[in-house]
Amino acid sequence: MRAPGTTPEPSGGVRRRLSGRQLFERRLLPWVFLAPLIVVVVCVVGYPVVRTVWLSLHSGQALQTGGFVGLKNYRDIFVSPYDTAALVRTTVFAVVVVAATMLISLAVALVLDTAPRASKVLAVLVLLPWAMPRVASGVIWKWMFDDQYGVVNWALVKLGFSSFRGYSWFSDGTPALVAITIAVVWHSVPFVAVSLLAGLRATQGEVVEAARVDGANAWQLLLHIRLPLIRPLILVMTTISTIWAYQSFDHFLVMTTPPGGPNHSTEVVSLLTWIKAFAELDQGSACAMAVLLFLLLAAISVIYIRLNREEVR
Repeated sequence: MRAPGTTPEPSGGVRRRLSGRQLFERRLLPWVFLAPLIVVVVCVVGYPVVRTVWLSLHSGQALQTGGFVGLKNYRDIFVSPYDTAALVRTTVFAVVVVAATMLISLAVALVLDTAPRASKVLAVLVLLPWAMPRVASGVIWKWMFDDQYGVVNWALVKLGFSSFRGYSWFSDGTPALVAITIAVVWHSVPFVAVSLLAGLRATQGEVVEAARVDGANAWQLLLHIRLPLIRPLILVMTTISTIWAYQSFDHFLVMTTPPGGPNHSTEVVSLLTWIKAFAELDQGSACAMAVLLFLLLAAISVIYIRLNREEVR
């Protein structure tokens, strides 16, 4: 006999069916919905990565896969003076580009933040260079650095630097890298600046107002309150800028003649990978260099992610 108003407890079979249904909904059903996306990711991302690693362990000429050579292609990269120089050059180039991009972007974001009414129109104008194709911007910058008709030499001469009259920027490695660095930074700044502007706008709150009431000036607000608040965003933008800098290819391809010249002085890893794959038709070495760049960027990304997690904690 059960007390009036009480419901009978489910039998063992019903309880097992309910628990089985809950198990399916909680553990299996999400994977059923994710299965199509997982298949797409494996096919579009996973297979090319595995294929590239597999090819990097084989010899290959004229787009023909040769025999298994193990880590020989990777050893050749560190033995070749051109390849090691390209690795060092790419790292130095990336450090300079990322530092310049972040500093200029932060300055642009602060300027836009001081003009809230005009910032919407100015943000669109600032974003226009990022919307331009990299190849087109590279061609334009190459014209601007032309030794005879370029506006850069003309402007420098007008400013009193007469040594830049007819100066050839692409006849030597160092000035060529300077010109390419300027072009890459010009193309990268808009996206980072607009992102930092959004982060700075989000810091306008009670903490900033309380600091103003306590007598903090604009410089103190920026260094001790606003920048620490957007530090996770700065780390994300630094990570993205680093990946972009290491993957820079278009500007080097169109701004140097021949690509990577003069005398291999502007070769970077991405350009050298393209040369090995499509000019020398050495797919084994090209894949090894691509995998090496992938591992380097993965390590850098992991470091930034760990820094971000420590900041959140």
